[in-house]
Amino acid sequence: MRNIVGQTPRGEDFFPRDNIIRRIYRRLDSGANVYLAAPRRVGKTAIMGYLEDHPRKGYEFKYITTESVDDAAIYFKRLLDALHTLKTLSARSREFISSLFGRIKEINVGLEGVGISLGKNENSEDVEDLKELIEGLDTDDTRIIIMVDEFPQTVKNILDKSGEGVAKQFLQLNREIRHTQNENIRFILTGSIGLPTMVEKLNATEHINDLNTIEIPPLNRDEAKAFTVKLLDHEKVPHNEEAIEYLLDKLEWFIPFHIQLAVQELIDGYFDTDKPVDEATVDSAFSKIADMRNDIYFAHYYSRLKKTFDDSEYPFVLTLLDELTRSDELSRQQVKEFAERHEIENYGIVLRTLEFDGYIFESEAFYRFTSPVLRLWWKNYVKQ
Repeated sequence: MRNIVGQTPRGEDFFPRDNIIRRIYRRLDSGANVYLAAPRRVGKTAIMGYLEDHPRKGYEFKYITTESVDDAAIYFKRLLDALHTLKTLSARSREFISSLFGRIKEINVGLEGVGISLGKNENSEDVEDLKELIEGLDTDDTRIIIMVDEFPQTVKNILDKSGEGVAKQFLQLNREIRHTQNENIRFILTGSIGLPTMVEKLNATEHINDLNTIEIPPLNRDEAKAFTVKLLDHEKVPHNEEAIEYLLDKLEWFIPFHIQLAVQELIDGYFDTDKPVDEATVDSAFSKIADMRNDIYFAHYYSRLKKTFDDSEYPFVLTLLDELTRSDELSRQQVKEFAERHEIENYGIVLRTLEFDGYIFESEAFYRFTSPVLRLWWKNYVKQ
């Protein structure tokens, strides 16, 4: 198993998440549409890649990402394009999609409703065409699963560009599409920002309450240990069990990406010095994970806060995270005082967003950085 840093591992480089895979299939077998809830770098894209590469009999998965999409027309055209490339569609269905795709001039989503402008005569027809298309697709008894990555970011993009009303209409339309009567078409939605908290801000939770949520946790300790050993063994880097346990004690939060970064430093250190992995080399590797040369892997934690929170919330978030670099933990009362100082009334949504996105967690009435690695990077390069 190669140590793939920064790219999505596929094939033999994917570390199996059998419990999560089985859970996803149980939901899909029951006919549910699924929301995969996980912060960035926990491995959800790799899981979707595995589903696409190794589908069970009777399933076909199609992955699309819409992170940069800020327009409903582009989103639905990508959806149509994904349907068109499915392997299990009948020729009749493929011709129908091609015909509709070629006729679409634009999809309008606005306060007055949703419409599709078709052809030269520019007649406006509602989105029933799209729903009827999905409902009537002939999949030869294969269950088609469309996996949309970064769906919450798409909602946020549309919100920023076109306003709250359009974003709500977009959410409503997607719910209507998920509720078509074709039992062989289902959706998996996911993203690295929290869809529930975003929709809560929009007062539109009714548009996603049909989704069956599956949380993708970090690796447990046994999985993290096995993953670390596999990566080191592939490069024939000598190590002992005590050193691996010591590394895991330092990492605490076992998301695959942080393990991969640590192992990358251990591998480089071994080939530079010929020293096997021990506690001293682990300490050295850990200090280098958050080094400036790895800034490209962490900078988004800072930059995306400005996109996620509004101007009133943003200073409170920075204060909270900065204080957590000075203290190991903050009590609920301390957090409440920070919120009052910044005049943030509904700070619970802010905290839930930070928790979902992997910045902080709450334990026994105290808040802490979720990852010591992120805390170290924040302390070195962000703290005000």
